Amino acid sequence: MVAEEQRIYEVTCLELADEWADPDRDRLPDLKSIRVGPFLAAVVGSVDRSRLNGFDLVRLMEAEARLENWAAGSKLASVAEVANCPPGNADSAVKRSPDEIEYASAEVAAALTLTRRAADSLLNDAVWLRSAGSRVWEEMASGDLSHAKVRVFEGSLSHLDISTVDSVLDATLGDASELTTGQLRYRVSKQVMTEDPDGAESSFHEGLKDRKVVSHSNPDFTGCFHVCSTHPLRTAAALRNVDQLARQLQDLGDERSLDQIRADVAMDLLQGKSINAAPTNGGGSVHLNVSLETLAMLSDLPGELAGYAPVIADIARQIALKQVDGDWTWSVTHQNQVIATGTTKYRPRAAQERQARADYRTCVHPGCRMPAVACDLDHRSPYSEGGRTHNDNLAPLCRYHHMMRHHTPWEYRRLSNGDHQWVSPLGHTYISRRGPPG
Repeated sequence: MVAEEQRIYEVTCLELADEWADPDRDRLPDLKSIRVGPFLAAVVGSVDRSRLNGFDLVRLMEAEARLENWAAGSKLASVAEVANCPPGNADSAVKRSPDEIEYASAEVAAALTLTRRAADSLLNDAVWLRSAGSRVWEEMASGDLSHAKVRVFEGSLSHLDISTVDSVLDATLGDASELTTGQLRYRVSKQVMTEDPDGAESSFHEGLKDRKVVSHSNPDFTGCFHVCSTHPLRTAAALRNVDQLARQLQDLGDERSLDQIRADVAMDLLQGKSINAAPTNGGGSVHLNVSLETLAMLSDLPGELAGYAPVIADIARQIALKQVDGDWTWSVTHQNQVIATGTTKYRPRAAQERQARADYRTCVHPGCRMPAVACDLDHRSPYSEGGRTHNDNLAPLCRYHHMMRHHTPWEYRRLSNGDHQWVSPLGHTYISRRGPPG
């Protein structure tokens, strides 16, 4: 931006701030039109929240999130610079070392009162953003990307060569601002598997070597127990086994919450205690989504283990070929369209129910990743009002969002492209995209 344009922009932003200071004004200016930076901060800082209705409070919250992302990106840029500053004091000349200064994270930790591990993590993020992740930093500096999402990219891409990083970013960075961290992690992981299937398989087998059990205490004096880096099929099957036992106990009248029962069942099994429920079939239901090309070994596109994550092609084929113990459901896709669904054992479940859950693999509320197989099927047009039980009128909603849809003013409708448009009680519109969880 040339100097005159910059001056006009600055004056306009300051006028907006002054205008908002008028006690008779009761609506926010157009905050999205203000580029993130000190002038947006000036406008936001002049706002009296007590004068805003719910609709405008959400707009203010969105602008504050942009500012938070921008400030976090600015801090990371400074951390990266500090990493290359040689020893000196307030009067020293400006110098930079071509190499990262040893123990630079100690300065970061002391200045920001961070633990050594947290400072190391911050420094790693900053250095990666300055090099291979420069495109990610640009999105952060524009206010569109949070530090939490930056860490998703850094954690998934920092070990890859620059050409693979660029290919993954080409496919994922544009939508990152609209995704939750869980959705973004899914999409980036799946794209890494797609771009570098051999590297993903190698990484998988190396990762299995690091499987372990860890535990730690919590601030509320409880404890956590984690089984880490296990085979994804075993992870998914173990979770479903615990869930199946917990639901049996709940059906028998156990008054604990389902989460509490699951936790207690898992610990009882680990301690060798008996469970007062019928034995499961070895792992409960496993739900697999996989492309026809992958099954035919014509490509190494990853599959998806519902409720877990994308899995490398070899694992998807193993699941399909072995038809794991217990019943399992599957859907086969071609060019992102579901072309077949089924189950290896008979269940009193209509084909249209399987199709609805295959079409929408998760709850259709924006950001929710609850697998469709664990969701209620909601009639978009209520059955009590004549709505048909047909795929075009069915959508998976997790129990929380199903109850919310029927007991609050939240409304939604299916768009012609298969997306869902939701309108919140405060009047804002949100879009839930059709497709895989990410």
